[in-house]
Amino acid sequence: MSPASPGERSDNRSPWTRLLRSGAVRRLSIVLGPVAVLALYFTVPLAEAEMGAIGRLIATVIALLALAFALLRVRRTDTNLPLLVLTFVLVAATFSAIFFVVSANNPNEFDGIVTRIDALYFTLTTMTTTGYGDIVAIGQVGRLLVSAVFVFDLVFLGLFATELSRLVGRHRHEASTADGE
Repeated sequence: MSPASPGERSDNRSPWTRLLRSGAVRRLSIVLGPVAVLALYFTVPLAEAEMGAIGRLIATVIALLALAFALLRVRRTDTNLPLLVLTFVLVAATFSAIFFVVSANNPNEFDGIVTRIDALYFTLTTMTTTGYGDIVAIGQVGRLLVSAVFVFDLVFLGLFATELSRLVGRHRHEASTADGE
């Protein structure tokens, strides 16, 4: 390795550290986080019949490790958008799991939630304010949970709009600074 010239910075980090801090790993972690959350949603035992499945438990541990890695990497980006996307997916998976468990234990709370896919579908149509009406909250607990999703949506949209505004402002500032040189 040749010595660094006066204007260059010497990189004495290990190859492993350089790999972990590379752009490719950062881009991978942006995708890995939401995928890990969905893997957790579909593998974590939620129903009583799923509690003894060792394969599900192993998959859950693997997905948790992938999520932890992604969280550590995503927080080191120059924008909060990847973290916001991960938060959206994490909250959607959490509400889906809650809706699934509540519906499985008290069928009078939701009309139409039978599977995890039903719960995820209901959560996403609620979070995106699409709401087709094929699955509805009919009990008080279900309606309270759906109301919590509405509140999250308002907060999330505000954070998302703020981050987009910050990025546009930064881009304009950088463009005007480059033009002024």
